[in-house]
Order: sequence, then structure tokens, then C-alpha cells
Amino acid sequence: MTPPLFISWKRYQRRSDVLAEALGAEMVWRPHRAKGKLLRPGDYLAHARQDLARIRAERPRYVIAQTQPHFTALAPHLAGVPYVVDAHNGQFQSWWRRVPGTEQVLRGARLVLTHNREADRIARAAFPGLRTLVVHDPLREIPPASPRDWVFIVATAAPDEPMDVLIDAIEALPDVGFATTAPLHKLPEPLRERAARLPNLRTLGFLDLPDYEAALAGSRAVVVLTDREGCQPSGACEALSAGRPLVLSRTSTTEELFGSFATLVPNESVALAAGIREALDEDPTRAARIAAARTAWTARTAAELAELASALPAEVAP
Repeated sequence: MTPPLFISWKRYQRRSDVLAEALGAEMVWRPHRAKGKLLRPGDYLAHARQDLARIRAERPRYVIAQTQPHFTALAPHLAGVPYVVDAHNGQFQSWWRRVPGTEQVLRGARLVLTHNREADRIARAAFPGLRTLVVHDPLREIPPASPRDWVFIVATAAPDEPMDVLIDAIEALPDVGFATTAPLHKLPEPLRERAARLPNLRTLGFLDLPDYEAALAGSRAVVVLTDREGCQPSGACEALSAGRPLVLSRTSTTEELFGSFATLVPNESVALAAGIREALDEDPTRAARIAAARTAWTARTAAELAELASALPAEVAP
């Protein structure tokens, strides 16, 4: 029996990468080939057929499937291989929870991993009695990098990211340089045009992981925005992994997870600009607070991973 597989129908997602590494699983990326959403079902079908063929041929001990979409878990479900679902918030907080087959796939899993206590509460409310386990993102240290004269914005132009607030704040801080890998071409046209005119915003495009980590680790500060409750932003974990000052949207979840060291702000342009100024100011206590937060996070995640391992099929000696 071969090692476990971790399947993600993404080009890259940090949580999947570090979680697979922590579990000793082989990471399987299935990036979309279809450009338009109307063609996406064809991608889903092709991915599912590839995954099913591989699982039947290799018979891994178990499979971890990142959702949404829940179709990533169809292959192990159909192959009769034990599987775990790593459920991102959209699985329970968007229309994906109502798509046919969702409940069957989720309830067929050994466990459904949620990312924090609030996300777990939302999952259990959506599917009462669901077998869940909270596993926060494992931290993998991001090494120091050459200093860059920019504030690094972690964004994907997703619906939960208030990009208009971000553009307003950048306009209000003309003396501060910013950089991002966000796909700004996905923004609505008026906002996209405003972003293109900003002289203090540098768009980096998609970066390979080492270059992305260097861009973040060398930054003056990191900005991550969300308006979704229960969201544990990967970018905030990256800032913690790199030991960088963090400016983050204030929610009950981000306050609980990152409040000991981050600058938390409401999703308002004036507050965001002030928060960025605060993060750029010298703070003699910041490094110690980040280090303490990282130590506590690592200890908690180790306990969660141990509980997860106890629920998974054991490796069979040859």
C-alpha cells in the first residue's frame, strides 16, 4: 500500500502544501485548464477520472481531499479508500453546501477538517452530526529575505476580499510602496483601472514559491483582508511564519487567532491606512510577540495533528 495522497484541484494553496508535508502525504495538484467557469465542469470530470484511476492503481492508505468543490473527494469515495476532507470555508458558507452529492461525500469521510472553532461551528450547523476536527494551518518557517521597500498584499481578488477598501488605502498612502501577486485583471473594470493608475502599487504576477516567500519575507509589513467570519487567512499564517508585521481585517476569528501580534482593523479605507502606518512604526515588543504567537501556534497544531493521525489508517509493515 502506497503513502497517502493529498488532492487539491488548485494550482497552489499553502494550507494544502504544509498539511500534506506534516502528514507525510504526496501532494497532487490539479490546476484548472478551462479559462471560463462554464467550461469548468469538463475540468472537474477530467480531474475525477484521473484521480480515480490513480487511486485504484496505487491503493494509498488514505486520501485527503481539499474542498470546495466536494468533487475532489468523489474519487476516493467511489474507490472505497478511506478519506479525509479538508473543508475550506466556502464549502459551508456558499452555495457549494447545497450542490447535489455534498452531504453524501462529507458524511462518507473519516473526518472533515475545519480550520478554526468558528468554521467548525458553521460546519456542524450546516450538517448536524458531521464528524469534524479543527486543524489550524501548520506553520512552515519562511526564511528571512533581502529587505524590499514595499508592503506586501496577500490577495486573490476573491469575493470575501474588500479590494475597493484596499485601493482606497493605497491611494491615501502615496509615500508607501505596495506590491502584490493578486490577479487584478479579475477586478471590476472601474476598480481595475484605478489599480492600474496607482504609481505606488507594483503587480508581481504569479510567482514560484521561493520567489513568493522572498517577496513576503522581505516586506516591511503584510496586509490581508477578508470580510468572511470564520476565515483563517493563509496569508496571515504566512506573515506569522515569516515573522513580519501583519495588518489584518478584524473579525472574531482573526482576533482570537492573530490578535496577540497583528494590527487588526475594520474593513474601512481610513482605518486600513492608519493600521498600515501603525505596522510600519517601530515597536520594540513586536518581535517577541510574534515569536510567542508562533510557539503557541506550533504547539497547538502539533496536538491537532496527533489527534488526526490517531483517526487515520495505520501504516502496514511490509
